[in-house]
Amino acid sequence: MALKREPTNWPGLTRYSGMGLELAAAIVGLTLVGLWVDHQFGTGPKGVIIGAILGIVGGSYNFIRQALALMKQGGTGGKGDEADQGDDTTQPR
Repeated sequence: MALKREPTNWPGLTRYSGMGLELAAAIVGLTLVGLWVDHQFGTGPKGVIIGAILGIVGGSYNFIRQALALMKQGGTGGKGDEADQGDDTTQPR
């Protein structure tokens, strides 16, 4: 007896997870660069603040750019997209 597997949306999950990780990495990475600048030059919290702001702006820009590209592509190809292909249930009869 074969087990029936439900289709999963791994490509979509990995794509969205990657986008979130890139956003977090940009914020954390540039904040750490700002911290390094503060320690090297004794600028106080200015480097951390500027680094965090740059990370948020740059990471958000990249996140939005990828999200718009994903929308243009038509989603992720997961199980939610099959309902739109050839299904006339929304048309009046």
